[in-house]
Amino acid sequence: MDLNEHLGKIVEGLIGEITANVLARVDHVISETVTARLINYDYEAHIKEAATDALDRRAAEYTIDSKRLEKRIADKINSTVDEAQVATAQLITDTVAARVAGINFNQAMTDAASSIIAERLKDYVFPADSINGNALKLSDLAITGDNVKGGIIENFSSTGIDDRATGVAVTVLDHATVVENNLFTQDLTVEGTATINGNLNITGAVNEDSEFYRNLINSATKSALSNMNRGLFDSYSSSVFEQIKTDGLNLSKIKLNDTEVITDNRLGSTIVNSNLQTLGLLKELQVIGESIFAETLYVTPKRVGINTIEPSGALAIWDQEVEIVAVKKSADTGSFGTPRQQRLVLTSNNKENIILETDGSATINELRMGSMKFSAAAQPPNYVGERGHVVWNNNPNPGGPMGWICLGATNWANFGIID
Repeated sequence: MDLNEHLGKIVEGLIGEITANVLARVDHVISETVTARLINYDYEAHIKEAATDALDRRAAEYTIDSKRLEKRIADKINSTVDEAQVATAQLITDTVAARVAGINFNQAMTDAASSIIAERLKDYVFPADSINGNALKLSDLAITGDNVKGGIIENFSSTGIDDRATGVAVTVLDHATVVENNLFTQDLTVEGTATINGNLNITGAVNEDSEFYRNLINSATKSALSNMNRGLFDSYSSSVFEQIKTDGLNLSKIKLNDTEVITDNRLGSTIVNSNLQTLGLLKELQVIGESIFAETLYVTPKRVGINTIEPSGALAIWDQEVEIVAVKKSADTGSFGTPRQQRLVLTSNNKENIILETDGSATINELRMGSMKFSAAAQPPNYVGERGHVVWNNNPNPGGPMGWICLGATNWANFGIID
């Protein structure tokens, strides 16, 4: 049983109890009033007075006949008693109506309900796993975040978060924040020490003015010089350098650890890493794995992204906040458009030919089917048109046309009278 059903049964019981109490109070008031009036009403005097008046009037009109007089007296008494009963009933009815009119039943029921509900809720315990009433802001029907604890919120999003993960991607601890998979970011600033336990691959350039770069060059230079015979180096270095400056290097093959790294005009197959920053014209290029070009084009197996490294389809194009995606929709069916709540405009010659709205509708200002042209207007056209050009009436009224069709030049005819 949910909370609404449970509260519904409680409210029904309270209403029944309140109604019974109010009716009992009303019956008691009416009974006391009627009883008091009946106790203080002198039936006998009233009846005797009415009977005496009636007998006196009749006695003056007729000769006294004891038998007949007895019967008439008895009949008159009965009639007078009946009249008294009617008057008494009317008096009771008027008194009850006056007292009932002075009772505020709505206020009485409200007061009784408030008293009973307040008394019942003092010891009421909400069912297990239900929402505490203090957690609800009934003014705008919102649940405060302070009362949302535990569980997993699916399809979560906010102004700065778009959660598309299917598993745990970020773990927040007291002493650290753990990214469970690859981390992609535009810029990274570390205030402190950066420790890398794996390999460090740098595909871009290193600032030559940085302290790291200078220390690396100095350390490599000192290490190379310390491992060489200084005298031998000094005797041959000058002549070798001068010859290289003058004649250059003329080698058909270069080996490193008995492995060819350059043969004629080809790089050896063992060269798998480089830091090339400029290439000439490439006839062929094959890439296995992810590739990023000019920080704009991102290519990964079966996905291409422009201005994004997380393409949501076979081709995803981002331009600021707008995303356009080309994907397979179903078997033998493709889809090209915006997966978000954004309009899509198909243009030609910088004109908005077709506008696809977010509600699923399409707006076409001018439509041509074969040689026939279609458009819309609120007034009959008065310009030179093409024969067969149809203008739909976008302000229709009873008795007016559904539209106009051009019969040539400025000759337009109504069609489809609205009845």
